[in-house]
Order: sequence, then structure tokens, then C-alpha cells
Amino acid sequence: MSVSDGQLSEYSQTLLDACVAAIPEWITNRIQHVCLVSGGVIPEIVTTKVADVAHATQAQVQIDLMALLSVDVDSQRTNPLQVLRGSTLMATALLIEAGIPPVRRDEFEVRSMPDDMFALGPLTWRDLGDDVHDAGIQWGAWKAAMIISRRRDEGKLSS
Repeated sequence: MSVSDGQLSEYSQTLLDACVAAIPEWITNRIQHVCLVSGGVIPEIVTTKVADVAHATQAQVQIDLMALLSVDVDSQRTNPLQVLRGSTLMATALLIEAGIPPVRRDEFEVRSMPDDMFALGPLTWRDLGDDVHDAGIQWGAWKAAMIISRRRDEGKLSS
């Protein structure tokens, strides 16, 4: 898909909208969960700043996802889930400021999200909710169909 006209595909727009809508609740819940697991309470600094972090994360995700989804599918070098995984920097900074210790992470998390010392980032679409899961699966199927169709048109795949 070419987006030279500035328009996203229906699937890309649906994914963008679902992700942007889910971010504030998701990142707020993740921050609060890490605090509660760590010490049983949510520090006052977190309570004071969590809404600002959620809003700023939402704004950054919107910019970053729009930038990615505006690129032709053959030129995308990352994926939307990776954008979401990288969106935890402000939440991480807040947890560090609150004195929360890093969590123990498994090998996949360390490799996939090296800067996410609190395991905030989503491992799957479903971590952000059913709407994001559905939109992510549909977007992935659409992208795969686009690439396969192009390769067939180029004679690189048989029908």
C-alpha cells in the first residue's frame, strides 16, 4: 500500500485508533501493578504523575505508530507491537524516580525489550485489550496478504 496521499489503510487506521485509545489505561495499570507487586503501595509521586505519563505516552505512541503505519508495508523495518514495547520509557523513568526496584525478567523479555527493566511492555496485542488484539491480528493478516499479493504479481510466488 502506498500512503503517498497521506491516508492509512483501513486496517492501519483501526490499529492506530485502538492502540491510542488503549494506552492511558494500559500504561497506568502497568505502572500501578509494578508498584503494588514491589511494595504493596503506590508511592505518592506515582499517584501525582501517572496521568501525565499516561497522556505523554499516548501522544508518543500516536506519533510513532503513525510514522510506522504511514510507510509502505514492504519498507517497514519494525512492527507496531515493537513500537508499543518501546513506549515505556516515560513510565520507566517514573518508576525509577519513585524508587521502585527493577523486576526479574525472562530471557525473551530482556532480548526483546532491553530497556524495559520493569517489564511494562506488552508481549502480545492482547496485553492492551481485546480491541487492540483484534485490530493487531487483522492488521497483520492484511499486511501479509498485501506482501503475498505483491510477490505473486512480481512472479516470485506461484498461485
